[in-house]
Amino acid sequence: MHSLLKGMFFYEASSEWPSIDLYETEEDLVFEIDLPGINPDDLNIRTYEDLLVIEGIRTEDINEARIKYLCMERRVKDFRRVMNMPVSVNTMGGKAAYKHGVLTVRFPKLKGRITEVKIEKEKI
Repeated sequence: MHSLLKGMFFYEASSEWPSIDLYETEEDLVFEIDLPGINPDDLNIRTYEDLLVIEGIRTEDINEARIKYLCMERRVKDFRRVMNMPVSVNTMGGKAAYKHGVLTVRFPKLKGRITEVKIEKEKI
């Protein structure tokens, strides 16, 4: 079944952290990134050509240092995710918002336009 679904989507689910959903609207390309417990001041969002780079650090609360974890699945360390932007966007117009542990990054899509290229005739 996995092989039947492979290739139907732009990206396959992976075990990389943080988890990212990518979708587009008529106007925007939107990334939604799960970042529970992350301070927005500890995040860095950059673009390079057609890549979105999200970096940050999740630190442990000082008061929690005195507790003994029985299970710890949420990471406490640096992270970096790099995602390809599958459509042309205006990276200078990008906006990000952090709410309820989810970072939403939006880029306005570039409108396609057709231009005509004139052909010069060789002179004999």
